[in-house]
Amino acid sequence: MKDILIDGHRLLTTDEIADAVIAYARALTETDDSDVVEFPTVYDGELSHCSLLLTGGTPVAVLEAAALTPALPGADIALAEIERRVAARR
Repeated sequence: MKDILIDGHRLLTTDEIADAVIAYARALTETDDSDVVEFPTVYDGELSHCSLLLTGGTPVAVLEAAALTPALPGADIALAEIERRVAARR
């Protein structure tokens, strides 16, 4: 699991989704664009669904998290969609 750090918040999600989100944020920065991505998270200890606005001016960081959580429902679908968007920008 990894934390996505954005605007003072920690969003815990799968390694693959966190890596895809940071790759997409980078791609959006290179094209001076923005988009909303959606993915499952654990927020304040609860399973949740995140809609995250990524812009070229928003700093985003990804950190390893020492957390064990159950599988996140919808993670595979969210990952495939974010990866598709990254690939479309290349």
